[in-house]
Amino acid sequence: MDYRTNNTPYSRWASEDEIKSSLQKIELKNNDFNFSGIPLFTAQEPGTVFVDHTDTHTTIVGSTGSKKTRLIGMPSLRIYARAGESFIATDPKAELYERTLPLLKEHGYKIFVLNLRDPQKSNGWNPLYIPYRFYKTGNRDRAIELVTDMANCMIQDSMSNDPYWHNSAASMFSGLIITLFECAAENEIHLKSLRTLRSQAFKNLPESDNNTRDYTPPFIKERFLDYLDKSVFLFSLLNGTIEAPDTTRSCIISTFDQAMRPFFCQDNLVNMLSGNDLEMSSIGRKKTAVFLIIPDENTLYHRLVSVFVKQCYTALILEAQKQPLKKLPVRVNFLLDEFSSLPQISDFPAMITASRSRNIRFNLIIQSLNQLRIRYGIDAETIRGNCENWVFLHSREISLLEELVQLSGNKSCEEPLISVSMLQTLSKDKGEALVFHKRLHPYIANLMDIDCYFPDKRNGSKIKYPNNKQYTAEIFDLEKFCRSKDGYFLSQLFDGRKMTQEEYYSFDNDMIESPG
Repeated sequence: MDYRTNNTPYSRWASEDEIKSSLQKIELKNNDFNFSGIPLFTAQEPGTVFVDHTDTHTTIVGSTGSKKTRLIGMPSLRIYARAGESFIATDPKAELYERTLPLLKEHGYKIFVLNLRDPQKSNGWNPLYIPYRFYKTGNRDRAIELVTDMANCMIQDSMSNDPYWHNSAASMFSGLIITLFECAAENEIHLKSLRTLRSQAFKNLPESDNNTRDYTPPFIKERFLDYLDKSVFLFSLLNGTIEAPDTTRSCIISTFDQAMRPFFCQDNLVNMLSGNDLEMSSIGRKKTAVFLIIPDENTLYHRLVSVFVKQCYTALILEAQKQPLKKLPVRVNFLLDEFSSLPQISDFPAMITASRSRNIRFNLIIQSLNQLRIRYGIDAETIRGNCENWVFLHSREISLLEELVQLSGNKSCEEPLISVSMLQTLSKDKGEALVFHKRLHPYIANLMDIDCYFPDKRNGSKIKYPNNKQYTAEIFDLEKFCRSKDGYFLSQLFDGRKMTQEEYYSFDNDMIESPG
């Protein structure tokens, strides 16, 4: 039947045949699948589910208690596992890990757990490792980009709404990290070295005759920076803090300390973040399961998750560029629960736009559209626009409900296809969800609970977690480094002006002695 009358388009529900022809059918009785994706439809045929097997991104909206995990999260990971695809999943309650682990082991997965709820039951991840490798292999622009992104993400909740303090503390963070990359040994590149470097670098030296009353030079200036070529990038990062009057500098350092205190004060966490048990680029080469267990009651640690996702994406894109077809051999699925609660991931709109052609797929689970807009501003529309699948479970957000009513269209001149009231009464027990799939007409899907998919293979046994064995043994010592190097050596750091020793000593006789 033609649903267009007098050239005026009216909406309707998608038919079952249209839905099935647009999705891929999976027989759950099979041990291995040729396709994977999040479940978008369940027919009356027992033991079957229909998924979108393409690289289409998906937004899932569901308030607390709407069964997002049981209807979508857990089933998706188990489907990925049987299809042999990699995934990175945020897991606030560790439900995904505990429910999926036996199946992953059965299918030979490499399993990585970043457990921010209990760092002693975690694998190790060093957030400085990826940018450090870029720095040392000559890709310094990429390294500085990742360090800058990390700084902006980690230095939050400052003492003032004035962006000066946040920006200055972030530049200080970046400068200290780049100092480590240039001067420290590889086994000294970790957060404990950063903590020590901050204390040593900004230790005040005794006042000298040429000092004004409001300025006392910190150690890093007189014993390190003053010997470097003034054109190196490090000066633009640290000079604003170092040259500031003592009171201003103290406030910048205090902003830095306040933001980093949660990550510096816990030895178990610092140790976990000191070593690496995961080569991120390998996620796109062989089937790997990554679980990011984060305490949903404490959003401080969400910063590390945003840093992890950005670094992982960067490593995967570079790995894809090495492949003949410029795409990953093994598809990587990001299942990001509480996405809009995570600190803003730098360049995420560009990430989600470029990832499809690299065999990377994003599934974003949010509680509130308004929360996403607050986090990403006008870029929230770009993110949503790149998700061709929308799944709505439940929400009290009136603006979202009204938008869904408008997107569904009218079935006559005056009557909408669905109303706000109907959206509010979708059955939780039946797993009802409103689905917008690509250019298909909307439809109501009855999604199956995880218990209807596969048998729970835990058999009542206690799930084991990894045992963190990382320990920071070697720590970079700036004072020792400066005492062991002369002024000429320091002047050549950070790609400073290259000159022979004779030229250097002729250029400035005051810098002949060792800075120590």
